[in-house]
Amino acid sequence: MQRSFLSTGDSEGDGLTCDLTGLAGRLLDELRSLQLFAARDWENLAASSRREIQDAPNISTLLQRLMSHGLVTPFQAVRIGEGELDSLIVGNYRLLDQIGRGGMGVVYQAVHRCMRRLVALKTFDARSSVDERSIARFFSEIEATAKLDHPNIVTALDAGETPISRNSSSMRQYLAMEYIPGFDLDQYVRVNGPLSAPQACEIAFQLASALSEAHRHGLVHRDVKPSNVRLTPSGQVKLLDFGLVRQVDHRLTEQDVTMGTVEYMAPEQARDAKNVDGRADIFGMGGTLFWCLSGKPPFTAVSGILNALLGRQSQSAPSLLGIEGVSPQLDSVVRRMLAADPAARFHSCEDVMRAIDPLRRRALPASIDGASSDDLRALPAVASASRRVLIVDDEPLIRRSCRLALEMANVVCEEAADGGLALEAVHTQQFDCVLLDVDMPSVNGAEVCRQLRADAAYQHLKIIMMSGRSTSDELAQLLPAGADDFLTKPLSVVQLQVRVKNALRLREAQERSDLLAKRLYGLNADLEKALCAVEGDLVHARNALVLALAKLVEHREIASSSHAQRMQRFSRLLAESAMGLGSYDDVIDSAFLDMIECCAPLHDIGKVALPDYILLKTHDLDPHELALMQTHTTAGADVLREVARQHPFAQGFLQMSDDIARHHHERYDGRGYPDQLAGDAIPLAARIVAICDAYDSFRARRPNKPALSHSAAVLLLTSESPGLFDPNLITAFEKCRERFAQVFTDYPD
Repeated sequence: MQRSFLSTGDSEGDGLTCDLTGLAGRLLDELRSLQLFAARDWENLAASSRREIQDAPNISTLLQRLMSHGLVTPFQAVRIGEGELDSLIVGNYRLLDQIGRGGMGVVYQAVHRCMRRLVALKTFDARSSVDERSIARFFSEIEATAKLDHPNIVTALDAGETPISRNSSSMRQYLAMEYIPGFDLDQYVRVNGPLSAPQACEIAFQLASALSEAHRHGLVHRDVKPSNVRLTPSGQVKLLDFGLVRQVDHRLTEQDVTMGTVEYMAPEQARDAKNVDGRADIFGMGGTLFWCLSGKPPFTAVSGILNALLGRQSQSAPSLLGIEGVSPQLDSVVRRMLAADPAARFHSCEDVMRAIDPLRRRALPASIDGASSDDLRALPAVASASRRVLIVDDEPLIRRSCRLALEMANVVCEEAADGGLALEAVHTQQFDCVLLDVDMPSVNGAEVCRQLRADAAYQHLKIIMMSGRSTSDELAQLLPAGADDFLTKPLSVVQLQVRVKNALRLREAQERSDLLAKRLYGLNADLEKALCAVEGDLVHARNALVLALAKLVEHREIASSSHAQRMQRFSRLLAESAMGLGSYDDVIDSAFLDMIECCAPLHDIGKVALPDYILLKTHDLDPHELALMQTHTTAGADVLREVARQHPFAQGFLQMSDDIARHHHERYDGRGYPDQLAGDAIPLAARIVAICDAYDSFRARRPNKPALSHSAAVLLLTSESPGLFDPNLITAFEKCRERFAQVFTDYPD
C-alpha cells in the first residue's frame, strides 16, 4: 500500500479522522497478513477486545484501538496511516520506533518477529543513486562489528538485506545489534551536567578497553565522540557506530577525504583519513573525557569546518585545571591524549588504561531514571492516572502524536495551541508537567517558561521544551532559565515517554519530600510544646507521635496494620533477652530498652518519600526499582538527622532513630546496604531491629507472598540466614522466640 490511509481534509483539520466504509476492515486484514503484530498477541486478546477492533468505523479509530491494546506503537500508526506498511517489516524484524539517524543509515528500535527479542536495527537503502562507497562502508561496519566480542562494544546479532518494498528491486541492508537502554554521553552530560573525575575516568577506562579490542583486530573506529558512547542504567559503557571504521587490510577511505566529527577529530585525520592509526581514536577518547569533565567540547568552535580543521593543526590541548576534582595528574593525562602530534600521545589504549586506572571509580551512577530499558509495548505508567501533562504546540498533528504516545503510558493529557492559551490553562487547571514548543506565534515557549518560573505557585511544575528549529546546544541554554529538560523534533516515542516519565517521578519525589519534612517538623513542634509537661507525659506523647508517624508509612504501602506495635514489643523483648548474655552489659540498660521500644517503628520512615508504584508493586522489583527502594534507608536517616540538627534537645532519641533507619538493612557479613557495614560496626539498635523486622516480614501476609508459620520463621532466622544477623542476637532470639509468637497473636493484622 503506497497511499495514505488518513485523510488530510477532515473536519478537525489535523489529518487523524476518516470515514471510508470497509477500509478499516481491509487494513486490519492487511496488517494481520503482513504479521505486523504477532498472531498470538491477537489471539490472546479477549473476544470482546477483538470485536471492538474489528468494528472500528474508520482508520483513525482502528489505529487508536490497536494502540490501546498494545498491538501497534504510535510510530507504527503514523507509518500505517501514510500507507508505508512495507517499511515496517525489515527481514525478520518489526520496526517499533525510530531512535536515530545519521549519514550511515537510520536506527530503529525493533523486535524479532519469532524470538520477540528487542534490538537496535540499523538500515541502509541501496538505491541506484547511492554512492557505491557508502554501501561498501555499511557492509564494512557489519563486518567490523561482527568481529568484535567485548562487554563494552555493542554486540552484532544479525545482518542481511531485503527488498525495500514488495514491488521494488532496490534492496535495504540491515544490521541488528543489541538494544542498549540508557542515554549516550552527549545527552547524559547535557541533562545532568559534568561528571565527577572518578566517574569520568571509569567511563574512559571502559572505552579504552573497548578500543583496545578493536585495535587488536586491526580496526580503527575514527569517530569516537560522546554521542557514540552509551551509558546503560547499570553504569556499563557501550561503544557504538563502527560506520567509519578503517580496516588495515581493506581501506575504503580515499586520500584527502575528511571523515568523522570535527569537534573530536584528530588533526592527522583531517589531513588524510586514509592513513590514521589507533592514536586517532585516543584523540577522540581524550575529547570525550574532556566533555565528561567539563560539559564542553575540547576545542573552541570557529566558523566553518575548514577553519576548524586548519586551526586544529597548531592548537594546543586545553587544560582542565580549575574544574572541581580535576587533579594535575588527570589534566596531564587528558592533555597528552589530545596532543596535536600523534607521537606525543599515548602509544596504545593499554597505556591509557594504565594511566587512568588509579583515578577511576568502579561504580558508575545509573543512567537517567533507568527506565528507557522498558519495552515500548509494556511501558508502565509513570504515576497514577491523576498525573496530568499539558502539551503546547501550534501544530495540531504534533499535539495529537504526543498525546497518543503519552496516553499509552497512562498519562492524562490536555492540549493548548499557543503560549497564551497555555498560561491560561495552567492558571485555571492543575498540571504536573508542561511539554512546551519553543517556536510559537504570539507568546513563545521561552516566555511561557519565564512567566511560570516567576510564580512560586509552580515551583514543582516540570517544563520540557521541544523544538525542530533549535539545536541541542540552543535548547540546553533554556535549562538555566527554568526548563527541566528538552527534546528535539522529530520526536522519538521512546524518548518522549521516558523524559516525561522521569519528570513526573521527580515531581512526585519532591512533593513527598516536602510533605514528609512538614509532618516531621510539625511533630517536633508538638514535642517542644510537651516539654512544659511532666517527664512522664512527655515520653507518652513522644511515643504516641512516633506511632502516628509510623502509621503514615503503613497507610502508604500494603503493610500490616499492627506492624508498628509489634516492632515495639519485639525490639524490647530481644533487647531484654540480650541483656542476660553479658555481651552487651555496657550498652543495654533500662534507658536503652525504653529508647529502642520508642524508636523501632521509625525504621521504615524513609518509605514515605518513595513513589506509589514501588510501594504498591505486587511482584518482584526490577534492578532499578530495587535500587530506588533501597534509598528509603538514607532518605529516612537524612530527614531525622536534619531534625536533630535543628532540635538538639532530643539528640539521644533522634540519634538512635537515625541509626535504625539507616542501618537496619546492613548484614553482619558486610554485604548489606547502604554502607556495607560489618559486625559490631553496625549500631546495636539497628542489629536488633533487623531481626525483629525480618521475623515480622516472614509472619505477615503480603500480596506477593503468603504468611509463614512461627516455626518456619524461626527456622529461616536461625538456620537459613548465614551472615545476615548478629550471632549473639540470634542466640538471644532463640531464648525469647515463644514470646515473639505471643506478641504476633496479641497484635494480629
